[in-house]
Amino acid sequence: MNILSKFKDLTIESLKDNKKLIIGFYLLFIICFAGAWILSADVVSNALNNIGALNNTVVNNPGVSQVSATELFIHNELGGIITYISSIFFGIPAIILLIYNGINLGITGQFMNAFVPNGGLRYIVYLIPHGIFEITATVLQSVSGLLLFYFIWSFIKEYRSDECSGVPDAYDKTKKILIQSLILLIFSTLLLVIAAPIEAYVSIPFSELVMGKV
Repeated sequence: MNILSKFKDLTIESLKDNKKLIIGFYLLFIICFAGAWILSADVVSNALNNIGALNNTVVNNPGVSQVSATELFIHNELGGIITYISSIFFGIPAIILLIYNGINLGITGQFMNAFVPNGGLRYIVYLIPHGIFEITATVLQSVSGLLLFYFIWSFIKEYRSDECSGVPDAYDKTKKILIQSLILLIFSTLLLVIAAPIEAYVSIPFSELVMGKV
């Protein structure tokens, strides 16, 4: 069995074994996204009253600035790796990452909705092409971080048990969790590789094309 085939099998297994956790994290992201969009309406409205003039180029485009696919990938991947490693602290950073991203995107959506004609719809259309991959990658990064903590906790628990014969034995009984954690992290990286060029070069033209017909 070659490496790609093995990786494919491990990825499918990891996704199936952690299906409930993945779905739960997706729901958490959606709740944070929708909640931030709705609850930030008053804040954005007040900001509207305090701002006199806005740069048309910034307002009329969902993207804050034009950045390269490489820059987008490095930014998202670095954030994911830092979150993964720091999740050894009870998995808290993994959950914070997801909540932060959901709230951040939700507030941005409300901002677009307030400042741009059809801005809310334009923003959603903008998110769709790359968001399918990037949001999924964010969810998987959080799941992999939580699994890393779960591996450490399970390893220590197993090592301290009377039935354990030592470190190799404890690792052998818990290594599947670590492997799945790493597999999901790698898979999220592949998704970010796909998402970066789409976000950099496709999402804005796509949203302009679609919204031009609305």
